[in-house]
Amino acid sequence: MRPPSYVGITGYEAAAQVAAVRNSVSADRLLMVGCGMRGHPIHWAPDKWPNRCPHPDQLPAIFGSLPNVLNILHFTLLEGCDLYEHMCMAHKVAGLNFHGFQLNTPWPDVDSLVRYKSRFQGAVITIPLQREALDIVDWDPKGIARKLKGYEDVADYALIDPSAGYGQELDVRFTRSCFDAIFALMPNVGLVAAGGLFADNVEEKLEDLLKEFPLGTDAEGKLRTSDDHLGVAEAIRYVQTTDALLRKYEAKRNPQLLK
Repeated sequence: MRPPSYVGITGYEAAAQVAAVRNSVSADRLLMVGCGMRGHPIHWAPDKWPNRCPHPDQLPAIFGSLPNVLNILHFTLLEGCDLYEHMCMAHKVAGLNFHGFQLNTPWPDVDSLVRYKSRFQGAVITIPLQREALDIVDWDPKGIARKLKGYEDVADYALIDPSAGYGQELDVRFTRSCFDAIFALMPNVGLVAAGGLFADNVEEKLEDLLKEFPLGTDAEGKLRTSDDHLGVAEAIRYVQTTDALLRKYEAKRNPQLLK
């Protein structure tokens, strides 16, 4: 069974931002609350986008106990790290309400993920297909799905995201081809669309995809201010617009019986 679709934002910096976004839509909409983590989980020294990678001491407050949220670390590994050990360290520093990882590294070690999910029952793993991961399989949708199949026992969500936070807009044709292949091969993985999403383009970019697939979304780059802080008003507008769009197609996919 596929996990529920979420509306996601990556790059939260404070608990107040999360509360403002959570309060802007109905509590029955699952929201993904994403923070970046780049490098060592304890010795914080992000080498880019420090506003999107809060100090580890701040994570337990940002990853609060609000209803119906997925508190996810978007974890970028640096060369030479032990994936399993660093995931366990990050899980500890992220606090009691932490739910899991999006692993921003090309095709992470499956055995490490199996060990992690065995230790932390119910933890969520998202496998993002970003530019480096796509290069390895020559941007071939069927090749992507076949390689992703190796993560079937550990992956809850798969995300197509060549943009990787830079605001490059989603390629609808390529994304559809990938989702077609993944949907056919992996019936229990949730599909997530990303790439330059914000309130003014989410309908244009996602409407045709939503006709075919139940989707979650993730937005980052185009919700930032000029000094790379999260624009809360723009984040709220994005979440409200996306929630309404998803509900439109969820209602068509699962019509309620008339009483």
